[in-house]
Amino acid sequence: MFDFSFNEMLVAGAVALVVLGPERLPKVARTAGRWAGKIRSLAAGMKEELMRQVEASELSAVKDELQQAAGQLQGSLNEAAADIGRDADGLSAWERLPPLKTPADFGIDEYAPPPVQAGFYTKSLRKQAMARKRDLRPRYRPKPRLRSRR
Repeated sequence: MFDFSFNEMLVAGAVALVVLGPERLPKVARTAGRWAGKIRSLAAGMKEELMRQVEASELSAVKDELQQAAGQLQGSLNEAAADIGRDADGLSAWERLPPLKTPADFGIDEYAPPPVQAGFYTKSLRKQAMARKRDLRPRYRPKPRLRSRR
């Protein structure tokens, strides 16, 4: 900061001792040290704040670049997704599907459910599966306890 040699500081100390005297010199030295410390901390705080501002500006520039890159990537992905579902004629997969057929196309006038046979009942597949699962489970069988009479 300041370019003082040891000789110059020794001369300044001797002048201060003569001018201030031995009684007031320690108080003045303490006060000067406090002020020097405050000035140093203030300078360090300013330097740190400037560094934060520089880093923040750099980070905001990087953030802007990343957002632009993400926007370009999103746009290209949207274009690619739109092109995937289309063929050479520009039709999507849903538009290329054949028309739906109705029972009338097969010569059936009306749909009738199959007839139910009287007296014949079958379990649903779900009920059959549940019964198989239940049969495979180990059953609880309590062990007999022997009692002794008194």
